[in-house]
Amino acid sequence: MQKWKKPGVTGYVADEGEPYLLKTGYKSAAQRTTTSFSGFDAPLNVRAPKPGEVLSAGG
Repeated sequence: MQKWKKPGVTGYVADEGEPYLLKTGYKSAAQRTTTSFSGFDAPLNVRAPKPGEVLSAGG
């Protein structure tokens, strides 16, 4: 796994096989988050939301 770093952001990329983004981290004075990625070649079942699942915030 290769690591790259920029101010406030760290990323990890696979260094074997396809160079998939595996994980990112974000850090600031107000918050810290980590996002991990997997299932790269798995099928993805995507559908439009039903009308009752949609929120309109206006604006």
